[in-house]
Amino acid sequence: MYFINYKHIVYVLFIAVISLFWACSPKFSHDVKSFLFDGVPDPYKVEISTINDSLKLDSTSIKGVFSNPVVRNEFNLHPPYKKRECENCHDKGSMSKSKLPLPELCYQCHDDFKESYQVLHGPVASGSCTQCHNPHQSKLKNLLLENGQELCFKCHDNKKITNNKIHKKIEETDCTTCHNPHGGVNTYSLKAESCYQCHDNFKKEYQFLHAPVASNNCSECHASHKAKTPKLLLRSENEVCINCHNSKEIYTTEYHQEIKKENCTECHNPHGGNNKNFVLIQKQ
Repeated sequence: MYFINYKHIVYVLFIAVISLFWACSPKFSHDVKSFLFDGVPDPYKVEISTINDSLKLDSTSIKGVFSNPVVRNEFNLHPPYKKRECENCHDKGSMSKSKLPLPELCYQCHDDFKESYQVLHGPVASGSCTQCHNPHQSKLKNLLLENGQELCFKCHDNKKITNNKIHKKIEETDCTTCHNPHGGVNTYSLKAESCYQCHDNFKKEYQFLHAPVASNNCSECHASHKAKTPKLLLRSENEVCINCHNSKEIYTTEYHQEIKKENCTECHNPHGGNNKNFVLIQKQ
């Protein structure tokens, strides 16, 4: 007599069912396999690997990886260099040569500082624009070669500058806070009203202003860094005054005959006042 082995039947049915599941959709098949076995790979999982290169993607998402990347350039680019208009500055026959000598080449696009300032900074006067600026690209604003004081101290003695009375507390203050890097109306290229960062603003204090004060030309009378005279005057008090004012006209007036050659500041405020002659003591 033939006996039916139910265990074999169950096993065959199990294999048939599994085979059916195996032929179903990848997702359903994966779910069944994962239920029965460990370590079944997910067909929908994508392994993403990136290459360490110089590009910086605009997005950290997966979409950003596969879409066209947006490159963030760390450098500020000179417009002609950015547009690849090399021939605007360079000789077509030899790209190592410029079309014009400096600074004429720069003045094709930039202002001619010789027309803007009475006194020029050394590199500007000599046409050495590239002594401070990179002609193509820089990570710094205005295509500077160095940042802050580091650029100035490449030429200027930092000990002489930081050891004087005016600069003792400047710490990391950028030199261009007070000085124009290209030129100005005075020897030190001081910016208009730069002195008022530490000193009283006489424009707010007086109704009438002495001409050097009104024109922001403090260096007409004062040294900006150091001097042997009090208040950093360029000369003795009266010598400063008669450097601009006519001494004969002054000493022959009725008021000045009696006082002889006393210091002018005994009676006059050198910066301004509430009367046209800046008189401190009114004559009775």
